[in-house]
Amino acid sequence: MIAIIVIAFLALIGAALTIFLKQRTPSDATGNHVLQPPHFEGLFDRPDAASLIEKPTAGDRKEGLLELARAGNLNALSAAHAIHDARFYADVMAALSEWAFERQQNLTALVSHISKSNELRATRPLAQRMIETCKTAPDRRSTTAMIHIAALADDAETYEQAIETALEVWRSGRLAGLSPEELVELFISQYWVIAPEARRGGAGFALKRRLLGIRRELATAAPVR
Repeated sequence: MIAIIVIAFLALIGAALTIFLKQRTPSDATGNHVLQPPHFEGLFDRPDAASLIEKPTAGDRKEGLLELARAGNLNALSAAHAIHDARFYADVMAALSEWAFERQQNLTALVSHISKSNELRATRPLAQRMIETCKTAPDRRSTTAMIHIAALADDAETYEQAIETALEVWRSGRLAGLSPEELVELFISQYWVIAPEARRGGAGFALKRRLLGIRRELATAAPVR
């Protein structure tokens, strides 16, 4: 009797399973069961896959920053500095300098942007442009900016050229408002802005000697009126 009950129970389970499978499996027009292919959404099945493929490369990012620099976007310089690639930073500086040299207001904006930063450096071409500007239109502000940018260029010879230019316009009487003491203070304070490695070597030693000579010379000089 127990065997008959067990067999009947198993038959009932088998019939129920058969009905369930028929309901779950779709059929074609002939009544044959059709196997459904596994669900697949394509190459970008994972939500983050497309974003990984589209992520810009380092080269794309650098080219983008160069384009911004050519257009005069000063923020490109800070972004270039954050990459820690000296050669690329120089390239961005060159692109921004080319933009800045187009008109005086652009040059002023670039110099101001660099001067207000505690990290950005200048370049020799930019310092040379500031030296030429100071020669033609010297005043207290332009002279101070010239000396500061020359120091940030990290080149001893360029810095010496900048201080000689300042002395020249001061002696000619075209730099009113700066006393000998103020000139010496400006030259010495900005000397320490130059990178340590640029203050070493022959050019660095010559610059230090020249600063000592200027200090002695201006210690006895009368203010130019």
